[in-house]
Amino acid sequence: MPSGTYAFAAVAKTDDCSVLATGCVEANVPDTDSVAVPMSALDPPTGACGTGASCQAARCVPANDNANPSVGAGCSLELLGSGPLANPVGGGNTLVSAPAIAATPSGFVIVYREIDPNGASARITVLPIDPGGGASDPQRPLLRGRCAGSEETDGVGLLMNGSDGQIVLARAACAAQPGLELLGFTSTPQITVDPNFHSSDSIPTSVLSLSMGHVAADRSNGSGVLAFIEDGQARVATIQPGQGIVPPNGSFGGASAMTGAWVAASDGVLALLAAGPPVNNPDAGADASTADPETGPMLRLIMAPPSTNLTEFDVTQGKSPRPVISFPGSWGAMAARGTRVIVASDGSGPGRSVSYRTFDVDTTDAKEVGGFSMDSAGVVTGGDVYIEGDRVFFAVIRQGAIELHAFANASTSPTPLHSLVFAKEPRIAALNIIRDGRVAVAATESRVAVAWTTASVLKNDDTTGGYAVFACTP
Repeated sequence: MPSGTYAFAAVAKTDDCSVLATGCVEANVPDTDSVAVPMSALDPPTGACGTGASCQAARCVPANDNANPSVGAGCSLELLGSGPLANPVGGGNTLVSAPAIAATPSGFVIVYREIDPNGASARITVLPIDPGGGASDPQRPLLRGRCAGSEETDGVGLLMNGSDGQIVLARAACAAQPGLELLGFTSTPQITVDPNFHSSDSIPTSVLSLSMGHVAADRSNGSGVLAFIEDGQARVATIQPGQGIVPPNGSFGGASAMTGAWVAASDGVLALLAAGPPVNNPDAGADASTADPETGPMLRLIMAPPSTNLTEFDVTQGKSPRPVISFPGSWGAMAARGTRVIVASDGSGPGRSVSYRTFDVDTTDAKEVGGFSMDSAGVVTGGDVYIEGDRVFFAVIRQGAIELHAFANASTSPTPLHSLVFAKEPRIAALNIIRDGRVAVAATESRVAVAWTTASVLKNDDTTGGYAVFACTP
């Protein structure tokens, strides 16, 4: 410790976490090599753990028993556990992708990519999380075809079919051609990553990227669908089990200058979302004609029946299976359940730092437009959305802060349930160092999990990011 005068505080507790005594004393370091703290007793002891919680390591920890009505009742978002992501693969200037998170039969799994430009090593991290918020050992296989010039800080795609998972990556041009990569893994009883990559190479001059949030989704026919950006155009492709990524066979959004692409699918809808320039921009494409001219960044949503052939999406030919719905937004996130689609974006109304819009597959306008603000000031730089049953969860991030907002009645008119400011939870650490990190959210019938990264480029003393698991029961 640096030389100086410090205050040393002590608390004595019983085995139920009741506080027996407290004390505080000042001491000069390094003039003394031991510190004795006088204690003053509390009579009677106070602060015992509440019903449903237990005292572990002198802290009250929520129970993990879903049968206990005090744990997550009414979707209280009671914090069950949190922790850091795996240690960075390198030192300073390590490149980190946006995280992806999904539910598994044994909890959740978090996936993200890192590239150390100093050693030219690249790894994908697959981190399993149990329902109580505990992390198991991660698997971190090496990625091929990367080098010091592989500037990959975009997102990753993640698909889960029971315990089987697929990871989608966009490989930048470096030691190999740019292309889309598919990596399989199983999540039970432990994470096992398939060493074989399925790769779909693109033309040598193309630039590929995946957006933050949900860029891959399962279709009802057993295949998957992927949205990505290629040379500034939002494209869509099919993921076939055992075959990898079928060559791109659809485009949407605008003809060029697209900055984001997302997809959501359910048994009632296939939805594609793109972010790009104003719709009155000449490069916006033929599908932009349905919206009034705007001056700021726009989001473009297309909803179609789930069986729609992807070749019906072709912005270069002015083809779209349904009308394009345009509205303001520079970043987006999207989820679907049944025929309902919910889109989150940066705020566009008074007092809103985040906006959301609800849509149904056969409509051409939003059913409802709402929003909410973060607890503290600052520009929201990104977010994610997830629908579980009739609840919808929004995770949003800005510099130094993350929040989780839960709403009921996702299928009709979303109604706020609870919101949680991570900075007010002392067990969630290292939030103040978040710069341009990204966030992801997933949920089950009783749990909500959030994962985040600190920054797209880590400094020497940065943590990679973190995660937190919350209880949400009826």
